[in-house]
Amino acid sequence: MDASTAGIILLFVVTIFSSLGGNRNYTVSYNSKPESNTQIVTPAPVPSSPVSNSLDWHFAGAGDMAVAGSIQKYITKYRSPDEAAEISSSIVRHAQTYDVNPKLVAALIARESRFNPRARSSSGAMGLGQLLPSTCKTVGVEDGFDIDQNAKGTVRYMKYLLDKFQAFSDPVSFSIAGYLEGPNGVARNRGYSSHAQLYINDIFEVYNKI
Repeated sequence: MDASTAGIILLFVVTIFSSLGGNRNYTVSYNSKPESNTQIVTPAPVPSSPVSNSLDWHFAGAGDMAVAGSIQKYITKYRSPDEAAEISSSIVRHAQTYDVNPKLVAALIARESRFNPRARSSSGAMGLGQLLPSTCKTVGVEDGFDIDQNAKGTVRYMKYLLDKFQAFSDPVSFSIAGYLEGPNGVARNRGYSSHAQLYINDIFEVYNKI
């Protein structure tokens, strides 16, 4: 092989490797640390859902006390009749105290634990509303696995979120997103992730079934 032929082959190899490096694709994930030359993009505000815009989050927005019966009936899909009665009674009683739509709370709990008062996540979240230990402390819950205490804590935390986001375009959706992703980040970004949108949609779907 002469020198000119070797030079052509070398140039060909270098060109191939250069083109491979120039076409490299990068993926940014919210759950992983991005590579040094990637750009983190803050989630844009998600369009409001027609369901959430028409949903009255106040207690009176759920109708009269007959809503307790529909909540109890829905819970019996997952728990015994006696336990369903206890859970629905706690939800409605504390929802009335804090002026929160009990169907919204019930739908949230359905998504979080399927009404299992003994549910526990890998992160340590407990009970019906899957309250973290830090949240339990904030809302005054001593036993996260106690049905009445957890129901009260979940309602009280939702009331805090609904008050926090009441000036937003869609306070219900933003409050639910804040429950999942943390209220400070959602408020700071004035938006939430597509994962949170799926979570919101799940809760609205249950709400419409109760």
